[in-house]
Amino acid sequence: MTLSKRRLVIIHNPTSGMRNKNRFSKALLCLADTDCEVEILKTMGPGHATEMTRELVARNDPDIVLVAAGGDGTVLEILNGLDGGELPLGVIPLGTANVLAREIGVGASIEKAIKVLATALPVPAYAARANEKRFLLMVGAGYDSLTVAALRPGEKKRFSAFAYVFAAFRASPGFRDMELEVSIEGKHYIAASVVISKARYYGGPFLIAAEGGIEKPRFDVVLLKNAGLVAAFRYGMALLFNRMSRLSDVETLTTDKEISIKSSKVFPCQCDGDICLETPLRISLDPTPIRILRAKGNKI
Repeated sequence: MTLSKRRLVIIHNPTSGMRNKNRFSKALLCLADTDCEVEILKTMGPGHATEMTRELVARNDPDIVLVAAGGDGTVLEILNGLDGGELPLGVIPLGTANVLAREIGVGASIEKAIKVLATALPVPAYAARANEKRFLLMVGAGYDSLTVAALRPGEKKRFSAFAYVFAAFRASPGFRDMELEVSIEGKHYIAASVVISKARYYGGPFLIAAEGGIEKPRFDVVLLKNAGLVAAFRYGMALLFNRMSRLSDVETLTTDKEISIKSSKVFPCQCDGDICLETPLRISLDPTPIRILRAKGNKI
């Protein structure tokens, strides 16, 4: 892959985020000022990005740069199509939280994203698996997964991040009855909610694992010990003001070993912001890194 005449294959999810059409049009205008060749593929529904990615991997063309134009859910689908492929991955942030874009130093900026796509060289990043589902950012069970499960169709597109507030209130009756068993190397921990994080950021600009990062072959395991609406509000405020690590009923562990999550009843789990799993879970690192484009000077 060379820096001149870079060939970008963009998988665009037109349903991601607010103002998707305007932001994607802006991205295409910015790309027109680069030397990149661009091919655009539009997703038609859930799972389509995975199918298209597998087809691109089958081309066996090492000069392609695969670009996710959407949110973290779009990246998740593409990641699961990349399994076994060597194509580098870039991002145009069009979603609600855009956690991966923040991890790689792009944030919500279309201009930064296009500069990275046009000039950056790929660097390694470590994905993981939860029950054979590949993920790059986080897996959560508890407060966050019940909230994501309570989201209504189209709600994120209409209300952006506020959609999660509405969903949390709908999910709140379930906050009273949560107990998960998290096991790591023979040690067992009981928590109301858990986030297994590969990323520093969570839910957008909020730090959950300041020393973590997708470039590191490890997990940060964040255990929230107490259940209930009051505890949920307290954890939410702590996350908002970057004070989660100061709470006495929050424990953070770091490991590169397999993690299991069990519950007495089947519990929905979110993976990179989408509900696509349920307990029990077995989570492990992928031994071989993927390649991802990042902003120059970013920590990854």
